[in-house]
Amino acid sequence: MSRFRGGLRVALLLAASWMVGGCEERGQSPGASTVLRIFGRTGLGPVEFSYPRASFVGLDGLYYVVDKVGRIQVLTATGEFVREWTMPEVAAGKPTGFGMGPDGRIYIADTHYARVAIYEPDGTLVRMMGGQRGRGPGQFIMPTDVAVDADGFIFVGEYGGNDRISKFSPEGDYLFSFGQPGNGPGELQRPQALVFDREGVLWVADSCNHRICSFTRSGEFLAAFGQSGRAPGQMRFPYGLDWLADGTLVVAEYGNSRIQRFDRAGRSLGTWGSAGRRPGELAYPWSVSVGPRDQLFVLDSGNNRVQVLKGASGAGWQRP
Repeated sequence: MSRFRGGLRVALLLAASWMVGGCEERGQSPGASTVLRIFGRTGLGPVEFSYPRASFVGLDGLYYVVDKVGRIQVLTATGEFVREWTMPEVAAGKPTGFGMGPDGRIYIADTHYARVAIYEPDGTLVRMMGGQRGRGPGQFIMPTDVAVDADGFIFVGEYGGNDRISKFSPEGDYLFSFGQPGNGPGELQRPQALVFDREGVLWVADSCNHRICSFTRSGEFLAAFGQSGRAPGQMRFPYGLDWLADGTLVVAEYGNSRIQRFDRAGRSLGTWGSAGRRPGELAYPWSVSVGPRDQLFVLDSGNNRVQVLKGASGAGWQRP
């Protein structure tokens, strides 16, 4: 991703001095007026990132980010450094997805080690799940993300040949898998992000099929929407998902460098962002997370920063 670093210095200088109401009108991007704050820059220090690939706002109100050096940073909602830790092994590759369960623990898809790492919020390792690469029950090839339902059951998405979702008990015992490689109903190609809604339905960013799928907790396929493209309702490599308070779904599109908002039926309610480096522009976002007051935390991965947007009513969605 070195091609993004040219010009990044200028963008970061703008971000450092830019606050809501304080950016210049001249040359302003369409989405800039809806950005509350920007934090992060390229580097390995506090509130610096090396191509971050997953993030979420925790139940504790803190913002968790993992980048391509295998480092988990914990920040406040305003971007101040709190703590960090590093994955046990990183030589083979780094995590691509993680989240927090109802027990407050952190569940990390340790993608290139075919396992899930479970941590306390302070970075204390609790246990590992998996670790044996394969296609059998409880094995993984390349786990991408983890979601934990309200009852503590653990769902793990993966790709690289399995392209499925496996369900585990709260204790980590394998129960069953659903999905298989393909593009038909209930089939998947790199399920990159998993998120539950209030009704307990599992929504999946079926990234290489450029669509969103939904399943019951027992693995029954419910519906899918989306196709490859840039028009409203279309997507290119959806990588991140989360829910706004009004029950609409926000999707981070890695391939289109934008955020798109949908109702539950899959109707596009608008997009935000475009490719670039100015405030309000994005470079290959991997994640979008909903925080306090419906603020959107957009992991602007190619720009090594986070942009925080106003809530659902004020995010400046470009209507279809």
